Amino acid sequence: MLRKLIALIILAQFTTEINAQCMVNTFDDVKPIRRISASDFKKQEGQDFPIDTIQYVGPEAINFVLLGDGYTATEQKKFLAAAKNLYNALFKKVPMNKYKKWFNLYAIEVISNESGISHPGVLKNGVYVCPEGSSLPIKTVDTYFGIHFDSYNIHRLPCPDNSNKIFNLLKALMPNYEMVGILCNTSEYGGAGGSYLTCTTHSNAPEIFIHEFGHTFASLADEYYAGDNYLGEHVNQTSNNNSSTIKWKHWWGQSSVGAFAIGGSTKGNGYYKPVNGTCEMEYLNKEFCPVCREAIIESLHKRVKVIAEYEPTSKNLTMDDTELTFTITRYYKGVGNKVSFEWSVDSQVLEDETADHLVLTFDKMQNVTSHTVKVKAREINSYIKDPKDATQNVSSVTWRVQLGTVGVEAFTYDDLCVESRSGGLFVKSEKPRSLTVYDMHGHRVVHINVCGEELVKLPKGIYIVDGKKMLVD
Repeated sequence: MLRKLIALIILAQFTTEINAQCMVNTFDDVKPIRRISASDFKKQEGQDFPIDTIQYVGPEAINFVLLGDGYTATEQKKFLAAAKNLYNALFKKVPMNKYKKWFNLYAIEVISNESGISHPGVLKNGVYVCPEGSSLPIKTVDTYFGIHFDSYNIHRLPCPDNSNKIFNLLKALMPNYEMVGILCNTSEYGGAGGSYLTCTTHSNAPEIFIHEFGHTFASLADEYYAGDNYLGEHVNQTSNNNSSTIKWKHWWGQSSVGAFAIGGSTKGNGYYKPVNGTCEMEYLNKEFCPVCREAIIESLHKRVKVIAEYEPTSKNLTMDDTELTFTITRYYKGVGNKVSFEWSVDSQVLEDETADHLVLTFDKMQNVTSHTVKVKAREINSYIKDPKDATQNVSSVTWRVQLGTVGVEAFTYDDLCVESRSGGLFVKSEKPRSLTVYDMHGHRVVHINVCGEELVKLPKGIYIVDGKKMLVD
């Protein structure tokens, strides 16, 4: 089920700081996505839409795809250049500058019949005019997705009247998409964010793109007053200004974080943002504030499991040797960050084992024949102070290990004979003598004096008898 699209527009004040404005837009016209193969889609559309792979990391990475609207067949190089420019800008902004390798980056060359984006205007006194007085001519452009300005009477809000074509195309050509942006072929100012983001090629497009990414990827709210309808409880917006209970209390007093009234109305004075005038979600050409920065990373952690590949690849193993090695061969972490590893055997944490590999030996196991080996991994990041992240930002792998043929089934020494039996050890000696049985940890389990035959009852496990390993099943 497609979630509501929050369409956001950024209105330039054409000063050194640009304030971002937004509105809520619900696309009730979106119907269930129709499944269609890429080949059938090509036949249906009568043309091919090439997929350009800008960066591929691995199947676990986030699939971020940019589409073009208003680009004709001869303008696809222009689209690709613009797409790469936006990607480059995003991954230079903190904290995304550490996480480019967490994304597979694509661009799909969507071909429109005509170049540009429609500017329909709004009907006023029998005449279609721009609701905000833009000099852009009123016109209709035949584009693939039909994106246009003047959506909901806001000029700089480029949206389609119907989103079905967007999602049908993605379902056919990029079914595993997670993040979608549409680049509009016009230098007019505008952008939107929500289920997907839109952005024009205005000179401020890189910053608009980054701002809208915050909305779409991490569900960030704007940190300015855009109207009473847009005030609510969000990651970076709240009606609670109590430093002890506010949702960003773990940042309180650090990096100028507090509770600042959004203002703009009586209701707006009762809602608060983490910082005042220094966040990308309030003004362009800023950095993300600590609260927004943390939310973006937490959104990354929800989408990407730190552990990507491991050995052994089979999770059900038989241990026939005296040791078995487990290794995390590939894992995700931000540039300059570390990953912590916690290994456990049968739910007992091995405090000294913190590397990306574990050599399992008998002394690390309980005295039973079936064991569970588990590793937990999480990225350590100084941008995160939320205590919940310690449990949420965890990926794990669990192996089941069954001990195979271990040690000897029987041995004879002088007049002593010891055999492994179900439920214990059968001991036979013609002369009186003592015998001590140890577990794999070197602890004495039983000491007996035997003369004749005796079954020493023992739980299932591996034992040391006269220096030899013996298995009781």
